[in-house]
Amino acid sequence: MNSNLNDKLMGLNIPGSIIEMTKAEAEELGAFEENALTEDEALEANEAEVIDDDVNENEVNHG
Repeated sequence: MNSNLNDKLMGLNIPGSIIEMTKAEAEELGAFEENALTEDEALEANEAEVIDDDVNENEVNHG
């Protein structure tokens, strides 16, 4: 790892710092690997379960 890249990595430890990386530097570090969900997958994962309120609505538990 070159000293410039090492300096950038050290800068990441400073809160509020903005460190610009080249594509080559990012690849060397293994950063920015895309593994995000698609928009449709994210929406599907966020859907609430549908509960059927009509089932046994008029039954009374006697037991």
